[in-house]
Amino acid sequence: MAYCRTFKSQVSWTKLVSGEIQQRCFHSSPAVFGASKVAMSKLDTKPLPYDILEKRIKIVADRLGKPLSLAEKVLYSHLDDPVNQDIERGVSYLKLRPDRVAMQDATAQMAMLQFISSGLPKVAVPSTIHCDHLIEAQVGGVEDLKRAKDLNKEV
Repeated sequence: MAYCRTFKSQVSWTKLVSGEIQQRCFHSSPAVFGASKVAMSKLDTKPLPYDILEKRIKIVADRLGKPLSLAEKVLYSHLDDPVNQDIERGVSYLKLRPDRVAMQDATAQMAMLQFISSGLPKVAVPSTIHCDHLIEAQVGGVEDLKRAKDLNKEV
């Protein structure tokens, strides 16, 4: 598979009309594409399904008939059924299928306690907990962590 890009910078009118335009092609083999699928982490070895996400974005963009913003792409790429989903801003409830859940430490504690009490052996969606929002960078790593422990009593 090759991707070609045409560069038209400071070309004379005669070269533009005659088609003498510099063209560069970048080759991408299926082997390279397969090797570029990287796991999210060492514990979660399954790569994200970018091809499926891209198909969902295309379906929604064709349905709406307008270019999508980054936020819309992130949201609509995770629709459960992009073909039949009712999409009306401020009215529709979207049925989403997230591929990851990221939580901050303040709310993650309750979510983890609820999961532990459910008795399930494994989470349905990979989850990550980010515990650094209470640490303010001021002096340096050791001093800032000590200050955060004193102020927040929970880091």
